[in-house]
Amino acid sequence: MESQDEERSAPRMRAFTTRDGQSAGISARELYGGDYGRPHRGVFTTRPVESAVDYARAFAPRMRDSHALGDTTAARLWGLPLPRRLDAERTVHIVVPSGRNKPRGNDIRARSIQASNWARTIEFGLSLAPPPLTWALLARVLTTRELVTVGDALVTTSRSYRGINRPYDPAVSENPYSPVPPLAQLPELQAVTDSWGRTVGATRMRSALTFIRPGVESPMETLTRLAILEAGFPEPAVGYRVLDGAILIGRVDLAFPEAKVAVEYDGEYHWEKKQAMEDLARINRLQHAGWTVIRVTNRDLANPTAFFSQLRTALRRVRAS
Repeated sequence: MESQDEERSAPRMRAFTTRDGQSAGISARELYGGDYGRPHRGVFTTRPVESAVDYARAFAPRMRDSHALGDTTAARLWGLPLPRRLDAERTVHIVVPSGRNKPRGNDIRARSIQASNWARTIEFGLSLAPPPLTWALLARVLTTRELVTVGDALVTTSRSYRGINRPYDPAVSENPYSPVPPLAQLPELQAVTDSWGRTVGATRMRSALTFIRPGVESPMETLTRLAILEAGFPEPAVGYRVLDGAILIGRVDLAFPEAKVAVEYDGEYHWEKKQAMEDLARINRLQHAGWTVIRVTNRDLANPTAFFSQLRTALRRVRAS
């Protein structure tokens, strides 16, 4: 998926219709014999399309006021975490209010929803479903666990959550823990769930909503928390700040504060030199304050027996003391 940084560093692909091209003085021979991309019928692009986001941008000249990019297309534009099984998808998903014409074309999939649920916003130069509606539309193809992961990304106020495309550029802060406005609020997800009725995915939305928590910093942090819950452990606190009096020792991904046990998910970027040094200093401070820190990787989650045993031992140690 494209991040805002990547978009700023690369020239924006432009899409235009045959008529627009001819009005700009481009001959038919140049259009059909040049290096222009032709991703959709009647649409040309200034360079060949290379990604699902390119295909979505390229369809913009054919969109009407009653069209909004939705489903996985909107999710990619918002920078939401989608499962790997959808990586190869190139379909452009469009949502329209019931009673309005749906666009057609190769690799175009349009769906109608109740007019009372339909909404659009103009962001990134495109008409797309707002974040709460995007989450609801995804319920048709995502599992409950995957909906929780997307929901956590939508409501996070953490500036450390990578990949999210916000419609604004949050100012860089000297305090990495200072919050940023989320793409959606929990009450907005609750409202769209309540209005979804018996539409496909409504049951998964209701189930997922009970597990969505603000403050999460990565998709894998969500999956770590869900794995802990599914194993029968009590729910850990998310994004817990450990204090020594009024002094912040550090933030931990998941915490059992009464037991002073922290669970930290370590992704690849945690092994980058600067981040690794910061993590080491923070964990040393936590251990000095009496905390047990359990570090988890994707390998641990793939076979979590040892991780769960370590966590169980740490929690029992406190109860026994």
